Amino acid sequence: MKFYGIQKTTLLDYPHEVAATIFTFGCNFRCPYCHNPELIIKNEIIEPIEWKEIFDFLKKRKNVLGGVCITGGEPLIHEELIDVVNDIHSIGLKVKIDTNGSEPERIKKINADYIAMDIKTSFDKYGMIGYIGDLNIIENIKESIRWIIESNIQHEFRTTVVPYIVEKSDIKKITEYIKGCRIYYLSQYRINKMLDNSWEEVKPYPKYLLEEMKKIVEDTGIVCELRGVL
Repeated sequence: MKFYGIQKTTLLDYPHEVAATIFTFGCNFRCPYCHNPELIIKNEIIEPIEWKEIFDFLKKRKNVLGGVCITGGEPLIHEELIDVVNDIHSIGLKVKIDTNGSEPERIKKINADYIAMDIKTSFDKYGMIGYIGDLNIIENIKESIRWIIESNIQHEFRTTVVPYIVEKSDIKKITEYIKGCRIYYLSQYRINKMLDNSWEEVKPYPKYLLEEMKKIVEDTGIVCELRGVL
């Protein structure tokens, strides 16, 4: 399997662990505000890295690192990832998977130690995201949420609060499906490089609106924290 980037050390991507982050290519969503467009649309700029090269690096750093975060793109569209995770576990490191939840059967098989699942918006607005693949996407996402919550795996759910796509009414709907989860993060929308450059004109919500959304979540008994809010 090939990867398309590596961050050799991070204190942010894997909670409570010193980690390395590796990036897969390709995604079955087309979120217009995606900050990793080079991992979504094929280009010749990024040189792929063979798994063996990354694995050799991890073996050398296994006494310093606590885990590996696998992100993308959408990592779980790659069937070979199961073998990659097994390799990482074989040298005593933990694995965190970032996912959009579209592949519930692979979530169940991947044997991750930590799962971070993005919930883009309320289910009736997923059409605004753009999806390539299974028409049962909403049922797949619901199944992923259910399984993650019922598993003993450390996890988080998270939503980037994108104006128009995510409103207070959407947050309320999302809470109905994630009751019992360990923690739910609301992340501020950032103006940066994007898959669709026109979204650079969309201004982030003010802090008070995110605080109101946080309270909506907390009023249901779900632990909620804000990310990226200044």
